[in-house]
Amino acid sequence: MSMQARPWCAAALIGALFFSIDGVAFDNGEGHHHHRALVRARQKVFGIENVNPETGQVRDDRVIFSWLTNTTYGVSLKGRVFLLDSYINRLELEPGRTPLTIQDLVDLQPGAILLGHGHGDHADNAAYLAKMLDITIYSSPETCDVMQLDAARIFGEGTTVDCVGVVSRGSPPGAEIVTLDFLEPFACVTVFKHLHSGREPTDPDFPFTPVDNIADPRDADMFPVGTPLWTVLDLRTTGFGGTAGPISLFYQFVMHEAPHFTFVWHNTTGPLKEEDPALFDLMDTLPKTDVELGSIVSLGYDTNGVRDEVYYNVHILPKIYIPGHMTDVALPSSSLEWKVSYLRTLDAMEIPRNQRPEIRWVVDPNDYLRPLVYDPRNPRWRHTGGRSSGQCLSPRR
Repeated sequence: MSMQARPWCAAALIGALFFSIDGVAFDNGEGHHHHRALVRARQKVFGIENVNPETGQVRDDRVIFSWLTNTTYGVSLKGRVFLLDSYINRLELEPGRTPLTIQDLVDLQPGAILLGHGHGDHADNAAYLAKMLDITIYSSPETCDVMQLDAARIFGEGTTVDCVGVVSRGSPPGAEIVTLDFLEPFACVTVFKHLHSGREPTDPDFPFTPVDNIADPRDADMFPVGTPLWTVLDLRTTGFGGTAGPISLFYQFVMHEAPHFTFVWHNTTGPLKEEDPALFDLMDTLPKTDVELGSIVSLGYDTNGVRDEVYYNVHILPKIYIPGHMTDVALPSSSLEWKVSYLRTLDAMEIPRNQRPEIRWVVDPNDYLRPLVYDPRNPRWRHTGGRSSGQCLSPRR
């Protein structure tokens, strides 16, 4: 199944020059101020050196990832800007521990929002941004139902947003491979359903490596809590996503231009070994992967640590691994504890050194808005193994 998004262009903002809900003002008007806001937001997210100060265009010869908290990333692929998830940890009225406000996300003008699954720590703000910017959300049909509830609650009864359910309602994991073409002609996107994280008994096949999920006690003193946005403007996901929340999607992005830079994003990591090992077989058929943006956190971390993410590494075979989900479930400022567990788990599972990815660890809040910039034409992305490259997997139903 191929799905065509609306043509990519500067998103038209709805409403008048000045928009206000419950006393919070969001200047999303047209003209010179609006243009300056676009430039400022894109430089903030993608780096001043990567954004044209006159036009706001992000450089079109790079792929740039910017961590916005948890598993939310601002991405620019050859100048096309989109969001992976839309939740922001500690979103407050003014920049604080998280140096973003909701207005920054509006001013960024992403062209689409992709949701990995519909829990509130991933889907908050999505309906608001989609309506304000007139852009498409890609998710499961069930999460799209929740997005419509959010739109009606925030903007008024009868309001809807453009939300595309990319797999069939109620379909089992791995049953469908879907191709999205909103990044054409530069890249294709493969999507299939996988599993939300879960708790299984401790794996007996290798020593258990625990995670010390502990926060730095100095963090609270360094970053006093401000006024949460939701106390004034509630953009949280209805019912935290309800029964649709755990329905999870796995995304792979493949650039057509040689050497076919490829990245994967999954905002949750399931216990596939026990619950659906056939998904490993599906991952084994994916085109080669250069960068994996994958959740290191599982709800089963107390019984299996970070084992599930290591299994994803083994089957995705990324050259570079960037961990995610560092600010929810994982306590804020606990990132390096998870790194220790990850490195020890690689040893415990006896993963050969030549099969381990390079890790680009991120630490909150230090690495928020610190662009990770990749040249998709770099020869290091050339692949000589048995996996295909340069195209997405064929859609299947």
